[in-house]
Amino acid sequence: MDLEHVCVVHRRWFRNLRVRVQRPDYVEYRLTGLFYGLRQEVLARGGPVDADHYWYEFITAIARMRVEGRLDGEDGNLTQTEVITFHFTTLLAPIFWSLRPLFVRQKRDILVEDTALLEREYALEQEGFQRTESTPQRVVVYGGNGFFGRIIVDELLRRTTARMEIASRTAHSVEYPGYDYRVRFVESDLHNQDSVPRTVAGADLVIVAAGPFQGMPLTVLRACIDERVPYIDVADDRDFVRRAYALVESQAAPQGMLALIGCSVVPGLTSLLTRFAQVRVPRIVQTKICISPGTQHPRGPGSFACLLSTVGKEFSAPADGKQASVIGWTEPERVTFPAPMGNRTVYRVVDIADHFIQPHYFRTQTVEFRIGSELRALNLLLSAVRRTRQVLGISLRWLIPTGRALLHVAALLGSTAGGVMVEVTGYSGNERRRETWCVLAGEGGERIPAVLPAIAADMVLRGEITGNGIVPLPDWITRDRLVAELAARGIRVVVRSEGGEWHAFDDGAGWTK
Repeated sequence: MDLEHVCVVHRRWFRNLRVRVQRPDYVEYRLTGLFYGLRQEVLARGGPVDADHYWYEFITAIARMRVEGRLDGEDGNLTQTEVITFHFTTLLAPIFWSLRPLFVRQKRDILVEDTALLEREYALEQEGFQRTESTPQRVVVYGGNGFFGRIIVDELLRRTTARMEIASRTAHSVEYPGYDYRVRFVESDLHNQDSVPRTVAGADLVIVAAGPFQGMPLTVLRACIDERVPYIDVADDRDFVRRAYALVESQAAPQGMLALIGCSVVPGLTSLLTRFAQVRVPRIVQTKICISPGTQHPRGPGSFACLLSTVGKEFSAPADGKQASVIGWTEPERVTFPAPMGNRTVYRVVDIADHFIQPHYFRTQTVEFRIGSELRALNLLLSAVRRTRQVLGISLRWLIPTGRALLHVAALLGSTAGGVMVEVTGYSGNERRRETWCVLAGEGGERIPAVLPAIAADMVLRGEITGNGIVPLPDWITRDRLVAELAARGIRVVVRSEGGEWHAFDDGAGWTK
């Protein structure tokens, strides 16, 4: 049983297909119905009764149409019979009865198109035509209709041949011109224990780009372990990453199930940059991470909610091998990024996964994470919000709609330049050293958080990342490969030692021990 052709063959009547359940014996979709200009949400479901009988129905808020179908005869001389039953609410029944000719005309139009399709397929078979279809890899992306998720999906559509399934709670559609035939939308709530395994089963890769990760359950990761499906997420929250590591490490990961946890700017890219700096600074004592994104393209509600949730909130961060208390959006500092970004003010903010990952992989004693806008007004606004929260001690979730509106206004004054800078301090023998790596883009800097998971996904699909269980964040890609992949996307990698001049990585500077 298959209703997926409905939105292709019958574009006049139906659009925006979203899969809910798809089994050999039963299918269930949501789609948008267009009944002579009347736009409404439709639940479509059906299934086979036996080899010659089937049923399906379309359900809307005001009506239900059920079809009982039967096929008689031999191939090439089939007779299709359908019995259609309409159900309306009592008050609306007289109105819809008067519209009966329109329903009949619509159904006749659909039957004509279906018949023409079946006849054409039969004629091709008689002519000896054989369709040679490759089986594309299937990638499920939770949150693929969000800000970063869309960039990940777009990257994979351009650079792989995989079929993309965008999974979300509401599964609203997003257009990908030229690639729509490779994208489908699946209704699956990652907070729902039942819908996730159903969506994940049989996939070649699952990516979680939904957010915020604070308090997010591990349903998708658990389903990937059970179904032996490779897993990538863009988690930046310390608690989520720690729970994810504990889950994978507590179980014997089945063959083919690998997990790249936190594969975004933090802690993914920052872990790689720290590893690159370790060539010159073998024993790392302190890592300082600074991020300054462009403001011309405001992020989605998940990213803003994550940021706002930490403003004025107390959390702990590694300091001299212990845990020190930090208040979100405090301790402003002026730092210098490479041109064209220049000087930016950054603040201690967000309890990020690097507070767990850096000591885990590098035994780092002190980890600082700072972030700041290119616009001074936004920095001051968030500072004011922090003071308000500290004084009143109230939740600030009610500020999310207003705050996002202000960000859209600020976007008119901002740029797309953005970057992440990792400064590593430590020792080579008894010599104290400091090295700083920076990844930035003068234009399109908003792509940086989504590029890393897209690169990793491409490598997993190609079989270039293998193994079982957790893939170490600092070691899954070589330095030269990462620099080349970023350069192909217009993203630069620069380095400096001991606070000296910035040099592009490929000029050989900064590598003398």
